[in-house]
Amino acid sequence: MSRITPLLVAVLVGIAYQVFVDIYLVALPEIQEALNMSYLAANSSLILYLGANAIFLLLAGVLSEQLGRRNIIITGLCVSLIGTALIIFIQNPINFLIGRTLQGVGLSTSILATPILMDNYKGKQLTYGFLCFEFFYSITPIIAPYIGATISSYYSWKHIFVILFFYQLIILLFTIKLKKQKVQNNKINKKRRILIFRRILTNTKFTTLTVLMTLFWGEMVIAHLLSPYIFQNDFKYSTYEYGLFTLTMGCCYAFAAISNLLLLKFYSEEGIISFSIWANTILAIAFLTKQWILPQSGIDIAIYLCLMAIFCGLFFINAMASSLRIFADYYSGYAAALQGCICIGFWSLVSLLCSQVQPKEDTLITILSLMALLTAIILVKKRTIVSNAGHDRKEAFCCTVDQ
Repeated sequence: MSRITPLLVAVLVGIAYQVFVDIYLVALPEIQEALNMSYLAANSSLILYLGANAIFLLLAGVLSEQLGRRNIIITGLCVSLIGTALIIFIQNPINFLIGRTLQGVGLSTSILATPILMDNYKGKQLTYGFLCFEFFYSITPIIAPYIGATISSYYSWKHIFVILFFYQLIILLFTIKLKKQKVQNNKINKKRRILIFRRILTNTKFTTLTVLMTLFWGEMVIAHLLSPYIFQNDFKYSTYEYGLFTLTMGCCYAFAAISNLLLLKFYSEEGIISFSIWANTILAIAFLTKQWILPQSGIDIAIYLCLMAIFCGLFFINAMASSLRIFADYYSGYAAALQGCICIGFWSLVSLLCSQVQPKEDTLITILSLMALLTAIILVKKRTIVSNAGHDRKEAFCCTVDQ
């Protein structure tokens, strides 16, 4: 096995979850029309994907500690491939939703990306591995929507899933080459497993950052869910034109995320996290106030979403790295799975609630502003925990579970 193989698998698997969201949402109005689906049914494809993903994340994390990351990823990819094939070859609303659900189940293994890096690299190699993973994770929101919009414009929405099918095959081939992980012969019983999860959750820095992540990235989820309808129906954007906007928005996110490489030389992770939350809150208040005076235009919405993407890019990677680093030496699969389960479960619930509202620009700004304000309130209440750089290592010592 090449030394780069674990990194390739971690990157390809890690971004798969986001790719399978961003690449098809731009074509959701077209899919709704082609399959004769209602607005609620079309949005349910995202809800089912996120919900299934959240439910099986914990299972993927737990089983990866017992059966090995490689085996779980291969199994998950096979399940997702079946779902993708179902969407491609049997085109009707029910099979589309079943296929999206199977994709969510299978790609729950994407949570194992960071544990794969931790299993195979140490020291500076691990640091470089994280930086590489973060880079590709950052550019995914740029590339995926634009690719989806381009494919949909020149071919059809079905070809998006054809591309995804071959993407999964490539991941599968690399994963098969991955070295088998040495797993513990003594299986962890249910009681000890519950103890592990409980001690992870009692780490206040981990739980606080996880809650902040659910809310901040939840704003991005809402934006991606409602904005295709707003731009294409209200502002009369074509699918390709909307794809260009998402490309711009993705560039903003990636620019901010990559800027962390420079910013971290001068500022702490905690400082960047606090700044991004406060900046996003000020942005929300400004646009919410403006909304009471003048109606929002397409340019207004575009500016808001691009600035929000910048602040999210600064925040998310730092929050994820700061929270998961606590458990780098033990039970990383459990911690990553638990965090993913909480985050994606919340995003699934948010998607369900948003599918009940009519996608309008005023509604979008109001919802995003309320979530930004809630994030700021939590930061104020937990500021000593978030700002204390040594807090995580102190509590991490208390999270070890005796063998």
